[in-house]
Amino acid sequence: MTEPLLTPPQILQATATFFGQPVQKLTAPGGRSRSTLRAYLPDRTVIVSQRRNQARAKLELMVLQQLMNATEHAPQVLGTSGTLVFQTDAGPNRLNWAVNAMPADQRMALAASAVEALFDIQRAGRRVGLHHCVPTGPIERHTDDDLLPMVTEFSKQLHLPVTFDSNSLSPLFRAAPDRFVKWDCRSGNAALGTDGRIRWFDFEDARLAHGPEDFAWLIADEVWPIEAASMLTLIRDRLTAEDTTDPKGYMVYLQEFATLQAIRRIRLIFRQAKSNGWLDRTRILKLDMVGANPHMGERLALRGADIARLSDSTTPLLPLFHAAVSLFRRVREPIDAVKKTE
Repeated sequence: MTEPLLTPPQILQATATFFGQPVQKLTAPGGRSRSTLRAYLPDRTVIVSQRRNQARAKLELMVLQQLMNATEHAPQVLGTSGTLVFQTDAGPNRLNWAVNAMPADQRMALAASAVEALFDIQRAGRRVGLHHCVPTGPIERHTDDDLLPMVTEFSKQLHLPVTFDSNSLSPLFRAAPDRFVKWDCRSGNAALGTDGRIRWFDFEDARLAHGPEDFAWLIADEVWPIEAASMLTLIRDRLTAEDTTDPKGYMVYLQEFATLQAIRRIRLIFRQAKSNGWLDRTRILKLDMVGANPHMGERLALRGADIARLSDSTTPLLPLFHAAVSLFRRVREPIDAVKKTE
């Protein structure tokens, strides 16, 4: 079920009425096509969201309300007005921008904070019983939600047949999900607050899964600049009995899911580049866009290969990542050559 979206003047009026204060301006931090706005009140900024799909909007509101008193790593719900949801502002410094802007030797501390925040959200969700409330899959069907068929599709696109036995993957791929996860944990869906705390937002895709999926999204985020081995170590070192009774099995599933997630993102990068061309890195980070940039794509393909090597089940996928690396380099080398002459 979808609802017509309010216009910016209507949102401005509704926000002013709800808070009893004038709204100085509205901005669209993720671009005008997104369903989230930042409202500037005289004493603070707040986030105003409206989702086209009301089922997803209700899910996100329920999740945030349950998490409000259980974790400090998610926005607080301030109230609602019709289809609008008012939330605390997680901060203007998105994680994707923050981690890329800082020196490389300082990034690990921020990555550790991001991982710890995700663990805290998952654990909080379980404590308040969200694993009994969220769906087992997406409310609104996503084309690329099934990861396994993508391997066949991607190999066809590259004209590169691979021998891949999905039955050899971790048993968790076939087990019933039982843990609350946020989903869609790209670094653009978190922000570094003025208090130094990382908060994750956009919970409209929350669901039941196994737990490692949230971290796989971050590892396979094309704008994320930290290598896979470091991320896997950060995650493994922070696992507790509250997260899994089988740490080794957890990590195997994480590696395999992250490998398939990397393929998902690489396919999306190629699709976006075909539709809209290759994009500037700064624009991608500023507007939280798909990283249709040959440098980002190459980095992700190399990372995907690094993860694929860690499991016998995903090793057969290495040729796909190697082919993707070659394609991205074919695009970026002429661009780099032109820049050197400027």
